[in-house]
Amino acid sequence: MKHSKTLTACLFLMLCFLNATGQLQQETFVLDEPGFPFIFELNPGESQHINRNYKGKAIDKIIKLNAIQLFTEPNYWFSKPLLQQNYYQARVDLEISGKAVELFHRPYQMPVTIDGLRIYIENIKQWDESAKYGKCGDMTKQVRIAICMEGEPWGPENIVFPINDYRWRSAVYYNTWSSLVPYNLLYYHRGEDYGAIPDRLEVVAPVDGKIISSPLPDGDGRSNAISVESYDHFKWRFAHMNIETIRKEYPVGTEVKAGTVLAKTGMTWAGRKSQKDDPHLHVGLTLKGIKVASFPYLMEAYLRKYPDQVLAIAGGYRFAITGEPVELDAGRSFSRDNLPLKSFRWNLSNGKTLQAPQTTIIYNQPGLYSEELIVESGEDYQDRDFLYVRVFDPERGRNITSGWAYYYPVRGIKPGMEILFWNRLEKTTSDVNINFGDNSLWYIISKETTHKYEEAGHYVITLKSTGPENEPVTLKMELIVEND
Repeated sequence: MKHSKTLTACLFLMLCFLNATGQLQQETFVLDEPGFPFIFELNPGESQHINRNYKGKAIDKIIKLNAIQLFTEPNYWFSKPLLQQNYYQARVDLEISGKAVELFHRPYQMPVTIDGLRIYIENIKQWDESAKYGKCGDMTKQVRIAICMEGEPWGPENIVFPINDYRWRSAVYYNTWSSLVPYNLLYYHRGEDYGAIPDRLEVVAPVDGKIISSPLPDGDGRSNAISVESYDHFKWRFAHMNIETIRKEYPVGTEVKAGTVLAKTGMTWAGRKSQKDDPHLHVGLTLKGIKVASFPYLMEAYLRKYPDQVLAIAGGYRFAITGEPVELDAGRSFSRDNLPLKSFRWNLSNGKTLQAPQTTIIYNQPGLYSEELIVESGEDYQDRDFLYVRVFDPERGRNITSGWAYYYPVRGIKPGMEILFWNRLEKTTSDVNINFGDNSLWYIISKETTHKYEEAGHYVITLKSTGPENEPVTLKMELIVEND
C-alpha cells in the first residue's frame, strides 16, 4: 500500500510544476501534435512550461496568465430579456519568462511574435459560453492559448487555400473565428465564412486525405457539407454548396489530393437554396476532435496561394449607439513577410482623414456606415479594407437597414471585363445607388447590375441608400483591376 501511494504521488508530480507563486498546479494542454501549434489552457495565476523545437532551434519558456479583461458593445438587434450587447474584444495579460505582454482575442487577429514565440489567443471561456449558438463548449479553464516558434508555419505548410480565384474581403459578407455573425442570434462564429456569388468559384481539397462526409447524391437536407480528413486527423468541413456543383466522382470514402476541385461555392441552408441574401462558403477546422481557431491557418494558406503583399484589416463589423466613441484599430493588418507597415490612413464617413493606426469616431445619427482603411507596406504595396459600423436607435431595435454586397469575378479582373455586382440590402426606404469608383456618376441598382473598367487600378465601389428613419446607409468594397 505504501509503495502504491508513493507511485501515485510521483505520477501526479509528473503532471504538475511550481508556478510563479510557489503553488503546485496541474498543467492543462489541449493539443500537442507534431507539425501543429501547441494548445493549452490557463486560469489567472497559472503558468505553462513551453519547450519546443523547430529546424534545429529550441526554446524553453514559462507563460503565465495574469488577467483577462473583456470588452462589450451595445447591440439592439437582440431583444430583451437578452442582454443587449456582445463581446468584440478581450485583453489578455501574460508574462513570458517574467516579461509582461499584452495580447488580444478578437476577430481577424493573427498570432503575435514575442521573444521567439508566435502566440495566439484561441478562445475565452466566458466569451464562448455567452453565445446562444456556435459554442465550442469544451474549455475547462478561462483562456485557451496556442503557440509555435518564430518562423514556424501555423500548421502544415502543404495546406492549400480552399477557394480558387478568390480575393480576401472581396464581399461585404464575411465572418471569422469568434466574430459575431451580424443580424443573427448571439452567434460567435466557429470557422471562416467567405462571401461569394453562388456557383462561380471552385472549392478545392486543402489537404491530401479522404472524403468522410458528403451530401451526395441528393443533398443532406441541411447545408450540403463535405468533410475532408487528412491522414494526421485534421478535418476540414465545407458547407452551403449547391448539390448541382458537387462533383459526383467524390463520394464518401474517396481519396483526394490537395487542390482537387470538389464543388463550387453556393447558397444551400436548411435543405434549400435559402441563402439568397448572404451566400458564402463556410470552412470549419477540427484536429483530433477539437475545434481549432481557423483564421491563422487559412490566412497563411491564402498567402501561399495568392501574391498579395499586404493585407489591411479594419476589423469586420462593429455595433454602437449615437454619442458613444467607437475605436478604429488597424493593428491587425500585416504584410507577407511580417515587415513593419509604413502607413495607415482612415478615410472616415464624417469626411475626416487620419494618418494613424488607431483612432475613435462618434456617430451623431443612427445608420450603417463604412470606414475605409488604407495600409501601405515599406515596399509601397497597398491594400484597403472597410469596417462596417451599425449605429442603433435603441427605441427601434430590428427596424433597421441591413445587408450585403458582392461582385464577380473577384481576382484576375482585366480592363474591359464585365463585372457582375449584387445588392443585397434590406429595408431601404429609397433607391440604392452604386458608384463604381472610376467616375463621378451614380447609378440605381435594384438586385444586380454589370460594369466594365477601362483601366487597371484600385477602385472603391460604394452603395448608398437610406433607412427607415431616413438614416444614412453606406456599403463599400475594394475592387482591383490588374494590368494586361
